[in-house]
Amino acid sequence: MISDNCSIEEFVEKVKDRKTWEVLSQAIDEATRADRMFLRAHSHDGKALRCGQTYSKHLKQLINYLRYAVKPRRPDNKTYRLYMAHWGNV
Repeated sequence: MISDNCSIEEFVEKVKDRKTWEVLSQAIDEATRADRMFLRAHSHDGKALRCGQTYSKHLKQLINYLRYAVKPRRPDNKTYRLYMAHWGNV
């Protein structure tokens, strides 16, 4: 995974200088990995459950912003602020 800590901020920091289509592709792959981590947490590992579910949600929000440039209902959303800071004006 690109972010070892399941942090959307860490993910964006590592991919912010890449082209939008590369970021989109990597976000899709990363969200898939996070979903798998969440689904495979059979031992009810709290960190894996929280990390996978929350991280995947943030990545999917970023994917939607990159694909459709949709403005969320709450523009103070952390993921939306990261999107606007790095790709929102493209």
